[in-house]
Amino acid sequence: MSDARIAMLAAIAFLLGGCQSMGAGFSNLVSGTIDLVTGGGSEVEPPRELEAITAEVAIDVLWKEDTGAGDGGQWLALTPAVGDETVFTADHRGRVTALKLADGRVRFEADTGLPVSAGPGVGGEHLLLGTSEGQVVALSRETGEQRWRAAVSSEVLAPPVVAEGVVVVHAADDAVFALAEDSGKPLWSYGKSISRLTLRGVAPPKIVDTAVLIGFADGRMAALRLKDGKLFWERHLAVPRGVSELERIVDIDASPAVHEGMLYVTAYYGGVIAASLVDGEVIWRNTDIVANTMPAVSWRYVFVTDTAGDVWGLDGATGRAYWKQDALHRRRVTAPVIFGDYLAVGDYKGYVHLLAQEDGRQVGRIRVFRSPIRIPPLVVDDYLIVYGSDGDLAVLKVEPRSD
Repeated sequence: MSDARIAMLAAIAFLLGGCQSMGAGFSNLVSGTIDLVTGGGSEVEPPRELEAITAEVAIDVLWKEDTGAGDGGQWLALTPAVGDETVFTADHRGRVTALKLADGRVRFEADTGLPVSAGPGVGGEHLLLGTSEGQVVALSRETGEQRWRAAVSSEVLAPPVVAEGVVVVHAADDAVFALAEDSGKPLWSYGKSISRLTLRGVAPPKIVDTAVLIGFADGRMAALRLKDGKLFWERHLAVPRGVSELERIVDIDASPAVHEGMLYVTAYYGGVIAASLVDGEVIWRNTDIVANTMPAVSWRYVFVTDTAGDVWGLDGATGRAYWKQDALHRRRVTAPVIFGDYLAVGDYKGYVHLLAQEDGRQVGRIRVFRSPIRIPPLVVDDYLIVYGSDGDLAVLKVEPRSD
């Protein structure tokens, strides 16, 4: 590593150490710099220009609607959610919108006036939002009317998740809280001390049957019992290995993908990891890949987007790379999602790309927005739901080309 690059990384590390007290806008800016500087290469490269492809599918926009102000350039976890054939969105100014999935008709709009930083999560009767002021807010799924608020220890950077009447929230200081969905009453909590130098963000909780899976900034993952927070197991899935402070970051900032008794997760410089769902025992690690987004898993492959924007297809049994698609290099590509025989990703120019699962070749492309797509597309039945950072929402339909 060159002296100049070491000096740059040291400066970033110094700045990041104070991010918790310097505000969301500043820490988002610095976190983005880390991704650009260290995302899988030794030099800063410009985003790769798109080249012509032979399209194998036709992608159509069924409808598109403006649902508010989006994330305001803050890289917030404002992820659309679906329930009862309705798409729910929230923007950073607190506007919540419910639209019919079939045609985009507005069911309701609610202006909460809150600094929303994550959500919405969908519960049995409520929409759950997290705020930058350390609050969890429940709204009626039918009307958007506010039902209750509850305080947690710090800013909420991951969408709340709900199951069996329990709302689980992962706060920015790595503490986990469970609240009663009907009232917001605290049920249990689980605390972790945050690492000295971390990426901005936390892993959304993952509920599997009666367990809650939570990844932490120090590379650990815990399985907690949903009803009372009892610890089933905790494992250090990722181990710091680098020389510099920055290269020793092993944050788990994404939910694990779960498939047939296994969990698959990324841990930044800790690599891509497969572990047993039963006890967290690590089955394999691929530390050649630097990534911090949720993998997608099929019967054979594990798919992941690295910090350089390259998409990988790995052997689910060994972690060995089968293929790498670098045509989207440095385009700030989202995590991949499985859509039929394809993978769908969005990029910083508002494009949605479809890749073949078998070899990563590009099979389709459409520019949906002029703003970045930072949230992975959402797959619901035969639809792809795409959310732009400026608050636009679109529903896409994909079909084989007839010509």
